[in-house]
Amino acid sequence: LKSDIAGGTGWMLGILGGCVLVSVVGALAGRAMGPLAVRDRWPSIFCWVATGLTFFMIVTGGVVTGFEAGLAVPDWPNSYGHNMLLYPLSEMVADLNTGIYFEHAHRLTGMFVGLTTIALCCVLWSTDSRGWVRGLGLAILVMVIGQGVLGGLRVTGVLTFSQDPTVLAPSTGMAIVHGVFAHVIMACMALAATATSLRWSGKGHEGDNASQLDSLIGRLLVGALLLQLAIGAAYRHLAAETGLGPRDGQAMALLMVHVTVGVAVAILAIAVGMQSLNRGGVLRRMGTAVLVLVGLQLLLGVGAVIGVYAPGVATDTASIPAWSVMLTSSHQANGALLLMAATVQAAWAGRLVERPASSA
Repeated sequence: LKSDIAGGTGWMLGILGGCVLVSVVGALAGRAMGPLAVRDRWPSIFCWVATGLTFFMIVTGGVVTGFEAGLAVPDWPNSYGHNMLLYPLSEMVADLNTGIYFEHAHRLTGMFVGLTTIALCCVLWSTDSRGWVRGLGLAILVMVIGQGVLGGLRVTGVLTFSQDPTVLAPSTGMAIVHGVFAHVIMACMALAATATSLRWSGKGHEGDNASQLDSLIGRLLVGALLLQLAIGAAYRHLAAETGLGPRDGQAMALLMVHVTVGVAVAILAIAVGMQSLNRGGVLRRMGTAVLVLVGLQLLLGVGAVIGVYAPGVATDTASIPAWSVMLTSSHQANGALLLMAATVQAAWAGRLVERPASSA
């Protein structure tokens, strides 16, 4: 018990020291930017920081799935009977082949995202008078809390502190929903960052315009990406956790669906990007981002297939190579960035249709 307390104290002091250091660096950077820029932009900047942290959590989650370590820690909210924050570092890194390190690190990252989201909700409620922005902040907080519970229940299946395998019922379905929902949360955080920016409020709309077509195809792209992410998550989890294996006929069929839908989504994304390039200002920049990310996603998709079906990889799941996990996780992470860019693009298209630059 004393070693647990000592280890937990070390973790807490380390986190506190890191927060202080980051705060000092942020304060110095803000001072260099000038008081007006920081005063008017800091809520948006904070939302982008939260978005970046959520992206990091998605990356760690992808690594956990890639190494098939999602069930390495069998209990929740404890970790092998320890309080999650007091789990000994020595046990966490004792054997990296068990996957405990990756799974527990993902849990700690999730807790950090939860604390950041509480602050984000408070920031939006204290600095913005718009009801829908406050509602968005509250919705993000509720979603993050639900995401944490969902992640825990995917491990245990039931609300229990037990580590007894006869009591636990890990859920692959919850794992799939858990993986996709993280992307939704990140996109919502990016939306909050966009809505609290100076440009959104009308300071910098010069030359910006959009049509109903821009808004329509932008929203269609967001919906198509959500569908594609769900299919991809289903393939990864079902192939890894149900014993099918990536070469099983059902897994291969699901992969073919993912590839086919991916081609259709890529065509739609290119159409959205090209349409946005015809506009000025922020839509042009977002269209460029969508085109770059969809091109990168196609390349990473090919790399992910190679990483999974390369000779020896698909048949030797006991020792999954790091390069394979890097490719599959990068494909997943870039998908989150693409959904974020598409969400911001669709939001801006809707905003500029409602309030064109000529009347801003």
